Amino acid sequence: MAQALPGDSLKIKIAEEFLKKKLGEKVVRDKLAFAGIYESSLDLVTFELKGRTENRKNLVVVFLDGEKVESKYNTKITKKDISNFFEGKPTKNLFWNKEYATNIAKRLDFDKGIKGWEIQLEGLVYDISWGIYSYVAETWDPYEAGGKALKVDAKTGKYEIQDWSEIE
Repeated sequence: MAQALPGDSLKIKIAEEFLKKKLGEKVVRDKLAFAGIYESSLDLVTFELKGRTENRKNLVVVFLDGEKVESKYNTKITKKDISNFFEGKPTKNLFWNKEYATNIAKRLDFDKGIKGWEIQLEGLVYDISWGIYSYVAETWDPYEAGGKALKVDAKTGKYEIQDWSEIE
C-alpha cells in the first residue's frame, strides 16, 4: 500500500467519496486499495484493484477538481499575478498566452518560413512553453522538415530561438 504525505488525507477522502457515489461503498472498501497521489495541473489519486483481473486493467484514477482542492500546480490566480502579468513580470499562477508568444515572434521579425508558423503549447507541468515553428525546408518520401523554433516559457515569458529538424 502506498504512503500518503501529510495533507493528502483530504485528497484521498474526496476521491474515495466520489468512488463510493459512483461504484458503491462495498466496492470501494472490498475491491480498491489506495495506490498514490500524483501532482499535475489537476492532482490524480489512484487506487489499485485488489486481486487479479482477467483483462489486467487494475488501476482506477480520480482527477481532483483544482477549484476544490489546492494542488501544487493548479491555477489560483491572484490580483498580484494579474498585475505582474501586465507589467511583464513572472507570475506564480498565471501563464503567458499564445498571443504573447506570437507578439514576441512578430517583434523579433521571426521568419514565417515556407508555410507559415506552426504554434503549439508544449511540455509538462515543470516546463511548459509555446513553440513557434518556422519551416525552412520540407520534403516527402521520406518526410523531412526543419527550420527555426522560437520557444517562449509560458511561466516566465523568457524566450530563445533554436534549430529544429524532424525525420520520419
